[in-house]
Amino acid sequence: MRRLLSAILVLAAAAAPAAAQEWVEHRPPGIGYRIEMPEAPKQRAQDVPSAAGPIKAVLAFVDRGNVGFIVGHSDYPASAFDGRSMETVLDDIVKGQVGRNTLREQGPIAISGRPGRAAVIDGAQGLVIVTRAVLVETRLFQAIYVGPKGSETGDDAKRFLGSFALVER
Repeated sequence: MRRLLSAILVLAAAAAPAAAQEWVEHRPPGIGYRIEMPEAPKQRAQDVPSAAGPIKAVLAFVDRGNVGFIVGHSDYPASAFDGRSMETVLDDIVKGQVGRNTLREQGPIAISGRPGRAAVIDGAQGLVIVTRAVLVETRLFQAIYVGPKGSETGDDAKRFLGSFALVER
């Protein structure tokens, strides 16, 4: 009996990491995006400074110590886009994401047929930040992967960023 119990405990312990690896779809109702995350995300809202004044960013995130998965949206006033092309606005979003870090690469992408930007940013302490940003009218959607340099080409980063899509509200 004791051996059987030990075997069950070993199997349960071995199964626990696999269960933790089950990815889930995060699709907040009425917002307009979906993405796969390695577990159910925590959520928070925070005010972020912008040229248009403070903007509320609504974030969902999974923190795995040296790796982070972040997705969110922000609604800007229409006046924030007056006289500026979509391309200029998207480029400025990437500039804001870079901050004091180093932009490794940036380019146009399409997310669910909408124009967006992809960027890879080398951060401090050996971290890399990989972003996807897309605007729908005045709503900015972003998916951000943060991890050690080199992890941006790994399966988790690819799955997370590759699953980012716009959906009907």
